[in-house]
Amino acid sequence: MASSTVGALLRTEQAFCSQVCDKQVLEFGIAYYSDRFAVLPEANQYREVTLDSPSQVELAFDEAEAWFSQRNLCFHRWASAGGAGDDSVVKFLAEKGFQRRTYHAMTLAERVSFKPFDNVRVLHARAVRDALRQTFLQPSDDPSSPQSLQAAACTERLDDPQFDMYVALVDKVPAGRCALYQVGDIARVMGLTVLPAFKGQGVDHVLTKHVLTQAHRLAIRKVCVQVDCAQADREDWFRRAGFVVDGMIDAFDRTPTALGEP
Repeated sequence: MASSTVGALLRTEQAFCSQVCDKQVLEFGIAYYSDRFAVLPEANQYREVTLDSPSQVELAFDEAEAWFSQRNLCFHRWASAGGAGDDSVVKFLAEKGFQRRTYHAMTLAERVSFKPFDNVRVLHARAVRDALRQTFLQPSDDPSSPQSLQAAACTERLDDPQFDMYVALVDKVPAGRCALYQVGDIARVMGLTVLPAFKGQGVDHVLTKHVLTQAHRLAIRKVCVQVDCAQADREDWFRRAGFVVDGMIDAFDRTPTALGEP
């Protein structure tokens, strides 16, 4: 049985996808799709995939592949309702160009004290949308690049009153971002990012403290975060911020070569 933290994260993920995607229930799962953000995995994916037996994986894949193809789209992510599945499912998806990604589901277990950094200022992204975009983009990025589309998708989500994105400024220069996404009595910390030029200047401390303080003010029952198991430093940071691991989540992302991309 999935932990309560895994269930909470899956609930927030489904709600989050719905903000920028349309969805269609298929026989084996739910297709989330978006023409505007076609290259973003979170915008075109096959979620809540349920198989009665591993032998159905090919039927489920063919169903999703055909459905997205009819709309001149490709689904980039596969997320099963019951975890990764057995080895045959993992092998089949690998043959189709999907790479398995494993995440730790972490939940806030205690409130900790954060070091003060007076040089870091935090503002709500709705008030500084251009600064938010700068935390995604490099100077050479064009409007069709993945970074530009990620920035556009994030900006579009700012209209949701349950999604609070914050931007950190150091000497008035955008230095990082982090969001708190509320779904009912659950809050999820999302997108903690510190730009390379500002590493070690306390940006992560200030942003994390800000979103956790907001969650406390809202009397949120459960605060959680999903961390890629390959990012040991990120997991260590959230442990020091009071989070503990409470379950695992698997997903599969289609590799660029499988999509015919450079």
